[in-house]
Amino acid sequence: MKIRLFLIRHGKTKENEENRYIGRTDSGLSEGGAEEIRRNVQQDIYPQNPDIVFSSPLKRCLDTAGIIFPSRDIVVLSELKEIDFGIFEGKNHSELDGLKSYQKWIDSGGKTTIPEGESIRAFTKRTLEGIRHLEDCCNRQFEARGKSSREEIDAALICHGGTIMALRSALEKGDYFDYMTENGACHMVEL
Repeated sequence: MKIRLFLIRHGKTKENEENRYIGRTDSGLSEGGAEEIRRNVQQDIYPQNPDIVFSSPLKRCLDTAGIIFPSRDIVVLSELKEIDFGIFEGKNHSELDGLKSYQKWIDSGGKTTIPEGESIRAFTKRTLEGIRHLEDCCNRQFEARGKSSREEIDAALICHGGTIMALRSALEKGDYFDYMTENGACHMVEL
């Protein structure tokens, strides 16, 4: 079975608009972020009727899923939360400027472990574990429908910019930071 997975980054939050690092912060969409997702829905940038819809458990993703797929059940996968920004959580560059641990992380190209947070490597490993759960769920849905293993399934995943970066860098063999994506954007990968 082939899975066409549509990776959708959640809409903007107030913290996104203020350029803050948010990982574990459980914020909902800002008014502007929700409106941008509604405009994207009207422009048909998202899959129309995926076989199954997944989401990170964080409110910004669930809010986005509710706008794009209002009458659908959402399968929540906790492994697909954003990277843990540790002591950088909730702060922006100007607030962190001059902090030694922040400068060390910046100088490493974001490759070192964030103090009291995650490294990109650990985060990518967690994300790939979540994708294995997603694949298992898709397989169960396929079997329940009595479909042939030669068929394909369309799945949508509403998640975070970092989650998309981790997944695409692992699948497409590029650098993590090559896959930065805007809020509300949609990318398709095959599993």
